[in-house]
Amino acid sequence: MRFARPNEDRIRAFDLTPMIDVVLQLIIFFMFTSQFGELSRSLVDLPREEGQDDSTPKPTLVVDLTREGAILLERETISLDALAQIARIEIERLGDPDLVTVRVRPDRECRAAHLNRMMNRLAGVGVRRWSIGTLGSQPAEGAP
Repeated sequence: MRFARPNEDRIRAFDLTPMIDVVLQLIIFFMFTSQFGELSRSLVDLPREEGQDDSTPKPTLVVDLTREGAILLERETISLDALAQIARIEIERLGDPDLVTVRVRPDRECRAAHLNRMMNRLAGVGVRRWSIGTLGSQPAEGAP
């Protein structure tokens, strides 16, 4: 009498296709979501000056300042009072004014008076750390 053995001679194949599909979908998802942070910035003609290297911590707020002095936060025009309120909320949320960093991206043709007015107002609510976004020095057109 011969007893049936449970499939000892068959080799089971491991199908990697579903796992590869999931990994590729995750890669695509993260590629798209990582670009949204860059897309939310408005187009301003930044000053062409040397700046710090980008090893500084990411800023808490990134504010664009247009040529006319309009304040843009995530491409939305806001008032100076609204920006001060947002900065105050961030200071309260983080609990320490030194943890709040504001990066201002002024247009190259923006008057310094607009920048000074904004920074004085932010300093009044407790912002102590800020930086100005620049393009860095670039050679003139036609230069080697």
